[in-house]
Amino acid sequence: MEVIGQRHYNLLFRLNDRIAPLVNAAMAQLDDSGELSSASLRWLGRDAIDLDMRNVPLPQEGEEDGTEAETPAERTLIVGVEADFEPMAYEDNGILRGMSVDIAASLGVALGWGVRCQPITASEVEAQLASGNIDVALGFDPGTVKAGKYTVGVEYMESDIVLSVRRSGVNSLRELRDQRIGTVDDPSVIAAVKADERITRYASGATVYLSARRCISALDNGWCAAIAMDEIMLEYAAKY
Repeated sequence: MEVIGQRHYNLLFRLNDRIAPLVNAAMAQLDDSGELSSASLRWLGRDAIDLDMRNVPLPQEGEEDGTEAETPAERTLIVGVEADFEPMAYEDNGILRGMSVDIAASLGVALGWGVRCQPITASEVEAQLASGNIDVALGFDPGTVKAGKYTVGVEYMESDIVLSVRRSGVNSLRELRDQRIGTVDDPSVIAAVKADERITRYASGATVYLSARRCISALDNGWCAAIAMDEIMLEYAAKY
């Protein structure tokens, strides 16, 4: 298994959206209370939370009386979560479950708002935010949106993007010559594959599979020589 990049788990908002500071502050509250770590332990089996609050918008104190800025009236927060990404968000008998779903629910409690989760793909983040179909994208890499056109919120986790091969058959990247690389349909993963000269020098190209389990099936059945995906996704999918 080779590390070929990193995937960052952030909150993403429309540019200068006034809810961004409030939701960022609520994430910090969940971190302080241990709720983020509990969600990580529940779904990943380990505490992978590493909150980075640098350079993110937060509620400002009132200029005159020192009180916090007024919190908007109760509302429903529409949270975009990644579709078909176990263990982050996936459908189970018609019910949406996963770590991102649990975090979204906890955000609603912290804010005193209702929450509705909307499954989206990483390539849909920009369009979903711009159209107003979602208020915040939860758990997506900032590389999925145009720099400067959206507000990047708090990062709460990161993981390696890895290239994995079968237990036997490939011992070095040189042996990928003229072989296919399978990937999940995630812009950050595909970009990492294309940017790694060790891969592009030898492999014939990437083949996109829509889910982690399909990638693993393709690898097991010899349809591709290696697969690239988020390590969290790989660890979870390999258990089943």
